[in-house]
Amino acid sequence: MNHVSHRHKAFFLLMGLLCFFNAEAGRPLTVDDANVNEVGEGHVEGWWARAPNGSRSWTLAPAYAPVQGVELGAGIAREQKTGLETLNVQAKFRITESQENGCNGGAVLGAVRTTGETSKGYVNALFTCNHARLGSLHTNLGALDFSSRQRVSTWGVAWERAYGEITAHVEVYGQQHDKPTWATGLRTNILPKLQLDASVGRQAGQNLVTIGSKWMF
Repeated sequence: MNHVSHRHKAFFLLMGLLCFFNAEAGRPLTVDDANVNEVGEGHVEGWWARAPNGSRSWTLAPAYAPVQGVELGAGIAREQKTGLETLNVQAKFRITESQENGCNGGAVLGAVRTTGETSKGYVNALFTCNHARLGSLHTNLGALDFSSRQRVSTWGVAWERAYGEITAHVEVYGQQHDKPTWATGLRTNILPKLQLDASVGRQAGQNLVTIGSKWMF
């Protein structure tokens, strides 16, 4: 596997991992929101993904809020063909209170390690605006490996809205020097604490597909 291919696979595994910490936005969004679970609540997400480069992977990711305004999580993603694994841990902070009709901010600080590479720190600034009729808008601005000269900027914007029992979204996200990924998806609860979701997208002329579930406790 050449270095460029390895880097792209690692990036898509990482982006898949980062999406699991969304408390209200949730999968299948990749762009994060500025909210966290309530104290004592958590969730476990699992999903299968086909990245634009053709690689297929499975991801398992739990998260839990031990104190007000803080959510801790960990995740593992494994690429099916090569066995490439990406592991990460992070803390997510709700900096200002969530607003039903208004905006609030949050932040993420974490570390990620992919097979054959050293650990890299990442940060992400989060901003969410909610409107009762128009839905929610989420914006992200962050950096991967932020403490080194190899720092890579990351970004994302997403809009979502509930239509009855189904929530739909559109989003665009990417990293420095790469073409953006555009995606759209749906999610719905089949049980009070169990969600099913799916998304499709496109990056550099290639397709992206994810199918997953989320159990809340």
